[in-house]
Amino acid sequence: MGDQGTRWSADRPDRRGAMSESEEAATEKSLLLAWAVLVVASTLLIVGVRLVYDVPDDLRYRYSTVVFAVLVSAAQLGVVLMIARRGGLREMLALGSPTSWRRAALIGLAITLGTYVLIVSLPFLQGNEDQGVGAPWDPSRALPFVLNAIVLVVVSPVLEELMFRGLGFKLLERLGQGSAILLTGLAFGLFHGLLVQLPAFAAMGFGLGYLRSRTHSVYPGILTHALINLIGVALAVAIRP
Repeated sequence: MGDQGTRWSADRPDRRGAMSESEEAATEKSLLLAWAVLVVASTLLIVGVRLVYDVPDDLRYRYSTVVFAVLVSAAQLGVVLMIARRGGLREMLALGSPTSWRRAALIGLAITLGTYVLIVSLPFLQGNEDQGVGAPWDPSRALPFVLNAIVLVVVSPVLEELMFRGLGFKLLERLGQGSAILLTGLAFGLFHGLLVQLPAFAAMGFGLGYLRSRTHSVYPGILTHALINLIGVALAVAIRP
């Protein structure tokens, strides 16, 4: 009787451990579902705005664009943080230092160069008008343009890298790093709501996902993303008459 009781007691921790693993798996699935809903909702919002609103060439010269972008980004970031909190922000968002800044810099520069080589090689990807930067440079409206540029170079890279290479990559990593790179890259491409430019955005997403997998940190991706956007803003001004 005593031996049976001992054996039964010894079995209890294993059962609790099995239940814990099951609960952990269920939690991961619920977090992944929440992230997927966020991405789909964000994508539909962007696509919906483009369908009902004729994007003007001077979109980036308007204060209203800044206000809309900041409000939407703040809401999206809030949801990302709410989801990530359940697993710990540092781990879920890959907020640790990269394993090698040198490696991160080399890969980041390669991604930046590759992105623009792809865009230059495929002229149909050069759709500035679709992004509201087709208007000629207007010095009298420099302030709203600069504010929009800050959103593109600072706000967007931080939000999108935390959303995709931070939270999304972490949740999909259990399927394998290759799958995480592919799925977050495709989601990142669709997220921008520009079907014609999907190859460029998806390729950029694949590169940033690879960078995340090699450095185990979201920070190199944020810096690389910001550099790509900064070059894009500069070129948009430089090539306008």
